[in-house]
Amino acid sequence: MKNKIFKAIAFCLMLVPFISACDDGCEEYLDQYESILYFKYNGEQHVTIYDTSNEASCEFTVIRAGYNPQKYSTIDVSVLDAVNLQIYNAENETDYQLLPDNCFRLETTTLEFDSSDDHKMARVVFMIDKIKELNEANYILPLVLNNSNDDINISKRQIFIVPDIVSPYLYFEKSGYQPYKVEEGGETAFDISIPIGMPMENIWDFDCTLKINSELLTAYNESNHTDFELLPENCYTLSEKVSFIAGKDGSHATVKINIPSELKFGKYILPIELAECSMPSFTIKGGANTYLAGIVYQKHIDVTELKKIQLTESMISSNARNEDFESMDTRKQLINIIDGDINTSFHSYWAFHGFPSDFSELPYLQIELPHVYSGFKFSYTTRTAADGSNNGNGNPQELNIYTSEDGTNFTLLKTLNDDLPLSEMGATYESDLMLPVSGLFRYLRIESTRAKETGLNAMVIAELNLWAAE
Repeated sequence: MKNKIFKAIAFCLMLVPFISACDDGCEEYLDQYESILYFKYNGEQHVTIYDTSNEASCEFTVIRAGYNPQKYSTIDVSVLDAVNLQIYNAENETDYQLLPDNCFRLETTTLEFDSSDDHKMARVVFMIDKIKELNEANYILPLVLNNSNDDINISKRQIFIVPDIVSPYLYFEKSGYQPYKVEEGGETAFDISIPIGMPMENIWDFDCTLKINSELLTAYNESNHTDFELLPENCYTLSEKVSFIAGKDGSHATVKINIPSELKFGKYILPIELAECSMPSFTIKGGANTYLAGIVYQKHIDVTELKKIQLTESMISSNARNEDFESMDTRKQLINIIDGDINTSFHSYWAFHGFPSDFSELPYLQIELPHVYSGFKFSYTTRTAADGSNNGNGNPQELNIYTSEDGTNFTLLKTLNDDLPLSEMGATYESDLMLPVSGLFRYLRIESTRAKETGLNAMVIAELNLWAAE
């Protein structure tokens, strides 16, 4: 069994499957040498070895190049002795120390190339437990090519192998906050599949354990200034044990969500923690061991429930008002988007071909409502020729829609880039009904990521309207 593990555990990441020697620059030797040999990678090479067995095998590529690929070639692979390593240290201002003999076994001492061979592999076996006992010195295994019946590339004849012993670990492939919307009358029962991965080939059968940790919810609310509640126990089913099968490099945890009709509308989180692993040498990767399933339960809103909001000057703002940066024609001021006249418009402060250079933010419009709402739609009208439009060059080409309850923490709700009126002057765009991720909003931000004209960092609209539902 140990031998099978040994063969299956070549976890060194530096090797890439070799297709053709000429993919590695050997064409530069085709006219100069009949046959020349060298390490594919020379100099210092770190190899990652996962601590899952007493021994781990690594292979390193030796290339044969030249204009006569038919000949028979041989070359020796050996460990650079301590004297020559100290000479190398002195010449190159390094502090390498020779890896002790009990920490490795060089299995390949001579390579033989037949007429069909353009590369061969030199194998080294590392003794993981012995390496772990070493102090913090800069230990390496220096291999050198010599004693060949062909030429050897002097600049590529040595390789300095640094074995990095790493504890294997498990992690959530998707971690942190993950939002899910549930709407009254819609699909209230569904499964959440959470992939759990590891960074190497799996050759074992084992289990890991999940648990619900309410402290994760508290920490998330505090750091994000949110007020999510813990999802009640009658809303989910979670199997605490997840099994891994040899030959498969990952597994999945499944959470069954079933929202009862009596649950109040609101924002909930199911805070899942990847807690333990039955493999004693495995660890849990910090920063990727939590999955916060955000369940936003919303009432159903019909578009007929929307009521038009009478926008006032105190409700609207922008980070790019022209009047905040320089004197500007009144026809370009922010107030124009609510004056009911499509022949006046708002033209944000802008940067075109680097001028002016002191404004590089994406321009946005922001609306502050008197209280929270649960859904909305909006419309805007592009400026007209009467307002000096240059064929709609300032029309938004893509819009990011953000919502917020507190005016500080904004959540991206949707990106709009289809059906926007790009060239039309005096054209109106009306959005679909939108439901905030959090279920409620008081602040709406409409951000223009780019205008129709390339390089024009601006936002130009004539009128803005908003409808919202309580």
